[in-house]
This record gives sequence, structure tokens and C-alpha cells, in this order.
Amino acid sequence: MMYQFDVPVDRHGKSLKWDAPLYEVPNPAQLTPMWIADMDFATPPCVIDAIANRLKHPTMGYFELDDRFYDAVIRWAKVRRGLEDITRENILYQNSTVGAIVAAIQLLTEPGDPVLVHLPNYTGFTYGIADAGRRLVGTPLVQDENGIFRMDLADMEEKIVNENIKCLILCSPHNPTGRVWTLEELQAATALCEKYQVRIISDEVWSDFVYAPAKQIPTAQVSEYARAHTIATYGATKTFNLAGLRIAYSIVYEPELAAAYKKISSCNHYNVPNVLSAEALIGAYEHGEQYVDELVSYIHDNLNYADGYIKAYIPSLASYVPEGTYTMWLSLAGTGRTDEENMLRMAAQGLVANPASDYNGNGWFRLNLACPRSQVDAALDALKAAMEP
Repeated sequence: MMYQFDVPVDRHGKSLKWDAPLYEVPNPAQLTPMWIADMDFATPPCVIDAIANRLKHPTMGYFELDDRFYDAVIRWAKVRRGLEDITRENILYQNSTVGAIVAAIQLLTEPGDPVLVHLPNYTGFTYGIADAGRRLVGTPLVQDENGIFRMDLADMEEKIVNENIKCLILCSPHNPTGRVWTLEELQAATALCEKYQVRIISDEVWSDFVYAPAKQIPTAQVSEYARAHTIATYGATKTFNLAGLRIAYSIVYEPELAAAYKKISSCNHYNVPNVLSAEALIGAYEHGEQYVDELVSYIHDNLNYADGYIKAYIPSLASYVPEGTYTMWLSLAGTGRTDEENMLRMAAQGLVANPASDYNGNGWFRLNLACPRSQVDAALDALKAAMEP
């Protein structure tokens, strides 16, 4: 392995995750932050070098994205997702994935309209829908006999009909449950959208974090209807931990939809690229393949390790290894305590994780395992101590 993911990075003073935890811990010296989706690994040299190379030029004035940006996105889509048909015209720059989603909501709906979302849902959908002046309508994911989260197609159809839904936000892979939807699941969901002429916003920012045998399938590839009626959002920010650089992009195949989306995305007059962010994405997508291969393998080992530990030493919790993302969705229902009580217990041990209330749910916590193994050990020990009777 070339990259040293076991080496801790001191992020104090330079990270929201470490400097402003979701909730207060009594003893800051014990702090083990495992909440916000932000990795505790060093940024790979391919990104640092790309930024440093651009800084050799003494000007930072207005600029436009050049062919290198579009070629990098097209190449990454081809080699990492198997997409052969993306052209420059299909790629729309965005400052952030949430910004891209809000612009899509504004395009596909009217103020006050409902937007269908699977519950539990990513927090960005909650405030993005509200900030756009729309209304979130939840359709719950349900666990089957094997504990696998599934879409409830009957509930989706009922909500679409009763609420006159015209827009679905699909998270693929799904945050926070870690599900990677199968082709059959996506076909069923998009067929339902076609039946009622529902347009789709597909958040695929987690697409680089998928563990075999699961395979991420871009929603727009599922059917002709999906191709013509989907706005898909992506970014290098999750994969290369570049959230502070704010850079994302969307893929839209249908020309009229792409033109309308580009126009509404520019209406705030701030959706223009940052010169260093663009260089970071280019460097990542041109030279980051080995890094991502090793990163995904390391995180998958962390997830398996944590799942084994929890099953062996914290029997009151229910865990599973997700098919995608780098977080675990842990059920604390077996503790018999409220989420607030469990959060206070975790805080007392220095552990910070996201409660289900952040995702319009209850009885679960999300644990971020994109960190060195020593930090995973500290988090698991703190979790064990917090859950003891």
C-alpha cells in the first residue's frame, strides 16, 4: 500500500469536525469526532501538487474552465463508472452538490410544491428543500427479513398520487443507510416516475465508495425516461475530502433540460468556479485512481472491523456493513433508551456521532469510519463504555 492511512493527522484548528463538534463533550481531551461526512486522512499528493503548481503563477483573476476540467470529469466517469457517452455539453459546473440540488429543485418544481425523499434522508435534502421554499414529503425505507433497507414502492406511489409529486430526490448510494440500489430497484423506481411523469434528482456524490459485489448504477442509465428526466449530481469532494474547496458538477443528458438547469444555476451569480478548486479536481481525477482504490479498501476494512467488534462486544446494538459510503448506520433500539439519553452517554465518553434526528429518523446513529484505525479503536471503546448498563 502506497498511502499511509494509518497515520493520524492533527486537524485541530483547521476542521469543523474537530473544532465545533455536533454536541459538547465534557472532557475535550477525550474528543473522538465520528460525525460529519469528512475524512481524517491527508489529502493525496496529486491534489496538493495540482494546487501548488497553479500557485506558481502570480495571478488569480477571472478565468473559465478549460478542456482539462471537462476531460478529467469524462475520463473519471469512464474509468470509474463505466460511462462511455458523456460529452462536455452534459457536464454543468456547480459550487456544491447541495447547491446543485437546490437549483434542480427550483427548476423542476414551483414554490410550495412537495418533493419526495426516502427516509431517513441526508440532511442537505432537508434544508435544501426548505430553503428552496418547497415541502419535503418522506417515503420510508423499510428493512426486509434480512435487515436490508428497501424502497417501499407502494408507499412511494401513494405519496406521488396523493401529494401530486412531480420531483423525486434519489440518493444513490444512499446516505445514511449505505444501500447501493440494484438495477432492478432502480428500474422499478424510475418506472414509477415515468408512470406519473415525476422528474428525478439523483445525488450520486458517494458513487466512488462502493464495496463489491455491490455496483453503483447511474440513475440516468436505467431507462430512456430516466436519461431524459434526471439531473445527477457528483463531486470530488467526498472522494478526495475537498469539501472546503467547494466544487461539484452535474450530468444532464437532455439538451433542453441541461440548458434550463444551467440558466437557473447561474441566477444567484455566485455559481462560478474557483481557480484552485478546479485544479484540485483535475489533479484528483487525472492521478487519483490508486489513491481511491487503496482508500476504499482501507475504509472497507474499517467497516468490517467495526461490525465485528460491535457484534462481539456491544450486543445491545445492531450493526451491518454498508454496501456503500464510509459510514455505519447503527441501531440503538436494543438499548431501550432514547436517542437523547444515548447521545449524552456517548458525549460523556468523548464520542460524537450523528443521531437519527439529523436524518428525519429515530433509534439510529451514524458513525463515520473514514479515519485511521487507531481512531476507530478509540471510537469503539468509547461506544462500548457508553452503552454499558
